[in-house]
Amino acid sequence: MNDQPRLAEAGDDAVALRETSQNYLQMVAQSCGEEYDAPWAWNEFGLWIPPEDPSAAFEEVQWIFGDCSPEDPATVEILWKSWDEATPAWYRMHIMETYIDRPRPALRGTWANPGTGLVELADVVAVRPSIEGLPLSCTQTASPTFRPSPLRPAADPEDLLPEVTMTQAEAELMISLYLHLESHRLGPLWTTIDAQAAATRDRLLDIINTAGAAGSRTDINITVAVRDTSVSQCPHHVFAPAPAFTDVDETRTVGLHEVAHAHKDGTVGLEEHGREYLRAVLTCVALYGGSVHLATVPLDGSAVPVATESLYRVHYDWRCELVEDAEQRQIRHLNDMITTRDGGR
Repeated sequence: MNDQPRLAEAGDDAVALRETSQNYLQMVAQSCGEEYDAPWAWNEFGLWIPPEDPSAAFEEVQWIFGDCSPEDPATVEILWKSWDEATPAWYRMHIMETYIDRPRPALRGTWANPGTGLVELADVVAVRPSIEGLPLSCTQTASPTFRPSPLRPAADPEDLLPEVTMTQAEAELMISLYLHLESHRLGPLWTTIDAQAAATRDRLLDIINTAGAAGSRTDINITVAVRDTSVSQCPHHVFAPAPAFTDVDETRTVGLHEVAHAHKDGTVGLEEHGREYLRAVLTCVALYGGSVHLATVPLDGSAVPVATESLYRVHYDWRCELVEDAEQRQIRHLNDMITTRDGGR
């Protein structure tokens, strides 16, 4: 293919993104001597773009998801403009049913909040199959009202400490490999994952800065769920081999340890690595999944300082979530009850 496809851009709505994707898939099908249709796109390319024609959309969604049920759902990754976001974003969810006999046809899905809801086809940009067993996404993770999901398994403390340090060069290579893979899987939509991961990275940076500004010392332990995302035999791009720690037999956790501290002028300093280094590793967390554990010693000068701990995880869905253990959840529930009671007076 000699034509360069238009890449998805910030601010594109669902209609524009669908058009961009359909044009690209038509180019790919033509270059392969195939006819672009839903069976080819789903079975051969691994991506479904809902057509604008309602009757065609009904037919295709039934062909792909008509057999889904609550007992036998389909696990997918979906680029969808949810009710609480300005632009489409990626989620991993279960599709349990199709609703085509309504004014706005929809899919019924479930997320890890836990929660279920309708995903209207008019708001869907793309759907691709997901690997079975990967965690589902939560909705509204950036909302102030978001509450950590009780369905998330507790993390093993040993998995939160990096045993192998990822260098800045390795992190930058891992970013390039990942986005290159997504460009093969998604065509021009790869930029939507890049943008979503960048927003998650920036949120993690803000969380770290907030913790660092609140204490005399904040220990930061970052782990990345690394894997080899190299694309073999790509005729257009050549990258260095993936780092050795992506080997399937490697069992040590990979990431970075950093220490932050507050300055008198309100800024936050890093003691072990630079900000660009930290930024690169957090981008890997946002793309590949992983964890950020913070332990902050307060500024109150206590004789026996006790660190305040918090844990954030990315479940390979390009969004971060605060994690609670059972005790933290019980305390939060109690605080919510007190707030509700006091607010009702």
